[in-house]
Amino acid sequence: MYRLYVNGIHNEHHYSELAREFFADDEYEVIPINIENAKNLSLGDYSLIFNADLGQDRDCIKRDIFRTLSEITGKSPDWGTLTGVKPLKPAMNLYLEGYDFSEVEKGLSDIYMVSDCKRKLIDEILRYQIENVPVADSNKWSIYTSIPFCPSLCSYCSFGSELARDKSILRYIPELKKEINECGRLFRESGKSIESVYFGGGTPTSLNAMELVSLFNSIEHSFDIKLRDMETTVEAGRPDTIDKDRLSAIKEFGVRRISINPQSLNDETLKKIGRSHSSDDIRNAFKLAREYEFEVINSDVIAGLPDETADDIENTIKKLIDIGANNITVHTLSVKRGSKLKQEDPDYHLRGIREVETMLEKASNILHAAGFVPYYVYRQKHQMGSFENTGWCIPGLHSLYNIRIMEEMQTIMGLGAGAIGKRYFPSENRLERIPNINDYRMYVERIDNIIARKHKYFD
Repeated sequence: MYRLYVNGIHNEHHYSELAREFFADDEYEVIPINIENAKNLSLGDYSLIFNADLGQDRDCIKRDIFRTLSEITGKSPDWGTLTGVKPLKPAMNLYLEGYDFSEVEKGLSDIYMVSDCKRKLIDEILRYQIENVPVADSNKWSIYTSIPFCPSLCSYCSFGSELARDKSILRYIPELKKEINECGRLFRESGKSIESVYFGGGTPTSLNAMELVSLFNSIEHSFDIKLRDMETTVEAGRPDTIDKDRLSAIKEFGVRRISINPQSLNDETLKKIGRSHSSDDIRNAFKLAREYEFEVINSDVIAGLPDETADDIENTIKKLIDIGANNITVHTLSVKRGSKLKQEDPDYHLRGIREVETMLEKASNILHAAGFVPYYVYRQKHQMGSFENTGWCIPGLHSLYNIRIMEEMQTIMGLGAGAIGKRYFPSENRLERIPNINDYRMYVERIDNIIARKHKYFD
């Protein structure tokens, strides 16, 4: 095990996250120390010391760690010393401080050691957002509503989703409506407005058409809004939950944006990851959705699924474009604790890195050639190769909600089991997370406590 002693710090989090991009969890330890002169410490063979003379700031220390671990392991992660979820933020901050695009790119290289290809990606996203996205207004909030049920559970999933059973949904919806009703009242008293509404999960279309109509009515009535008047997204993620009744219900409320998320159009892959549908089901779902003339049909694909190659993801993306996807998010597989895949193969995310890199390159080339542009990006822990998830769209068809959640300059009312609300305090430029309980059973049992907690933040 490597022991990385970092002098002059009290919290090892940032440095441990960086070391994780080079080592498996059980291969290293970051140890904070505070010693006036640490240059003369006697260290073992696998022990290293950083900031020995106490003369470096965090970024300097991280660059030193990055160079040293690159030399030891032969790895050079593309995102350099950036370890956070939101890699666009440092670039946006530099731009807002008055740096031009070339100076921002230089800063990403000099300060954070970001590779050429990722600097190019950030430059594209930064330019797109500046030219196409209005500045965040703290008086405009968003709503996220969680439906934590799916028709089957994917092997890589670590969300608090449950199999969609009628009795579970019937138990959940009334308690969710209690939270919607009370949060709607708190919102109406705030004097704010709603910019976007997002129904996620899970799979919201696990609800039947009548249940969807009832949910939409509850949101509109409680918050005194019309879904058709703002960006509203419904994740109709699984093709096995898409039918005429559900799509008619969604369209009835003027929803213009839905998601159909195949992850892959390889039937063997779909079986391996626990999907209960085929690639033909996906094509049929798109055909049906196009009949309702939704403005945006988003699709998710995942690079790094078991036994897939770069040719597989190329095939998936080309077919999705052909059948009507005009907003595509390319995810890198994240093998999280709690997922079936992590339990079966704890080191899965450490292998196949070069193939995933090729997948992302091919995806970028195909999407660019088809007229798509990258418009937002984020990262997760335990992603293969420490890569990223990138949202692509035909220009003008971006998701404002996705951009805002990465900016962290907007209040989001999170409703339902597993939802994470956020309260933004503009005077302090501070965001406070307001997570709900993941497990829907505990959510139902503790709904009164959950609602009482919302009063703490929104009264």
